[in-house]
Amino acid sequence: MTRIDFYTEVDQPAVFACRLANTVYKKGERLTVWLADEEALASFSTRLWCLSDTLFVPHCHVDDALAAETPVLLAATLPHDAGGVLLNLGPSYPDAPERFSRILEIVGRDEAALAAARDRFKAYRTRGFTIEHHDMSQRSS
Repeated sequence: MTRIDFYTEVDQPAVFACRLANTVYKKGERLTVWLADEEALASFSTRLWCLSDTLFVPHCHVDDALAAETPVLLAATLPHDAGGVLLNLGPSYPDAPERFSRILEIVGRDEAALAAARDRFKAYRTRGFTIEHHDMSQRSS
């Protein structure tokens, strides 16, 4: 069954998301990063390129010709055949979350992010998913 990981009290969600994407990539897992829209997708792609001078996280748009060979896919709309790990950076609960082995949710400290995360948390719990909570308040992003 799909495991859900909520990372809460994240100081810099965008930076943390890039590091989390790198961690999943290093573990050899396929990752889909779901973002709110194409503008957010482009911004996240730029962040991945600028993560570090010595790190490279191979990624592309889910519709790119190289998507089948690329370990990290960026999507503003989730494809129906997506699987592996999902990093949900969008505001919504994903359709058919059971198709993923894990779903990663990052929650910042602002009220809007907290409210949206509470709704997603309740939706996952109602559907019976195993949820792991990681309080990041004492860690730096």
